[in-house]
Amino acid sequence: MRHIYLFLAFVLLALPVQAAEPPMQDHDMHDSEPAYSGQAFLSGMIAHHEGAVAMSEALLRAPENRQDPQVAAWAREIIKAQKSEIEEMKGWLKDVGGLDQNAYDQMHREMQAMMHRYTSQDPNVQFVQQMLPHHGMAVIMTVPVLVHFQHEALLKLAQEISVSQAREMHAFRTWLNARGDHTRAFFD
Repeated sequence: MRHIYLFLAFVLLALPVQAAEPPMQDHDMHDSEPAYSGQAFLSGMIAHHEGAVAMSEALLRAPENRQDPQVAAWAREIIKAQKSEIEEMKGWLKDVGGLDQNAYDQMHREMQAMMHRYTSQDPNVQFVQQMLPHHGMAVIMTVPVLVHFQHEALLKLAQEISVSQAREMHAFRTWLNARGDHTRAFFD
């Protein structure tokens, strides 16, 4: 978990530097973004989405009688939505020079580590525990896009990711709380 927060702190620390950059008037994706480019965002988000797909597929490999119907439905929806967004993002990357391999590799390593941070005898609990910080990371990754970018389709994607991930995080936490998982007290 600490690695996630360090990564997110790094991303957020870059914001003031980006804010100092003058906005460009052209609305082409590759000409209007600050130093944290659309290419880097898309490349990292592809790896991030692939991580969600892998976590979802791991849950769905559990014996069906061990899968909570609600959690399995979340996993199937995540696979469907994120695979679709991955294809959309890959298409956009073709217009901006292709995959930023460094951004992709860094996020891929983080996703691999995240899959091993939470282990539970209950595959449903493990999945939900993994998805909470995973979705939190996605919300934070959208902040630079929403603050600095001008590309309309990228702004729309960032907004959709932020809203849907926050909504799912609430549902996940509610699901865990209903099962007695109160690992985080209100006043820690």
